[in-house]
Amino acid sequence: MVTGVFFHEHFVGKEWPVIGDRYEGFPELLSELEREFPNVRLIRPEPAPEELLARVHTPEHLARVRRVWYYEGARLTVGAFVKACEMVWLGKLGNAVVFLVAAGHHAHRDYAWGGTYLSLIGPALLRLRELGLRRLAYIDTDAHHADGAREILMGDRDVLHICFCHRDVMEDDGTKICVDVGWSTTDDAYLARVREVMPTIRAFKPQMILHFLGHDTHKEDYGSLGLSEGFFISLVGELKALAGEVCNGRYVIAHGGGANKRVVKQIWPEIIKLLAKDP
Repeated sequence: MVTGVFFHEHFVGKEWPVIGDRYEGFPELLSELEREFPNVRLIRPEPAPEELLARVHTPEHLARVRRVWYYEGARLTVGAFVKACEMVWLGKLGNAVVFLVAAGHHAHRDYAWGGTYLSLIGPALLRLRELGLRRLAYIDTDAHHADGAREILMGDRDVLHICFCHRDVMEDDGTKICVDVGWSTTDDAYLARVREVMPTIRAFKPQMILHFLGHDTHKEDYGSLGLSEGFFISLVGELKALAGEVCNGRYVIAHGGGANKRVVKQIWPEIIKLLAKDP
């Protein structure tokens, strides 16, 4: 199994909205991981095609976001996520991690906020459908509700979207779910809520699991829910095992919210190592 790690040097040395320069030192860190672990492959992404973005966002939104300095970083992020999903679906990678800036789950079709200005899931889903994928599970464990992703996915009942946030909601014939993890919690309590929805994921029979993983929930980050570093490793371990059970291990993680550089450097190498291990 090869684990793809998608990262671009453009992400370093800039104060990106909300997350800042959280990837300081990452080119060296990731290169060392690639040298040390033969199952890790570092991949430099290309920007997402403009025509693909135009199939998700309105012309007015794209015109606005093209004028701001972080647009190129957002395009590179979307390009990385789309390529990671494509390569995992086609079996060229076993699983993947995508590091990101300026794109993510608060991007709607016609507006965006919260440091994420282009959609990840919209373009990726379009490309996966072109390649033959039908049923997808998209899990969000960022500190904040995935409002943009939810809007884009509503009405598509072949996508199970589970967002761990601050309310219990079920809509779109049970394919769009919010899970209330509270405003303060523990590692064990949060993981228990994740395990509660695993039967729903199994029953849905997705062909791939995508995961928007924010560590803004860490006890020392801006969206703190009181979680420790070890929580994120345990969470990925459980979802990796679930992917191995239900969809031949097809699992792609996007780095969501979180700005604490110490946490970034501590958890992501461990997550990559975990993904690169044989099941």
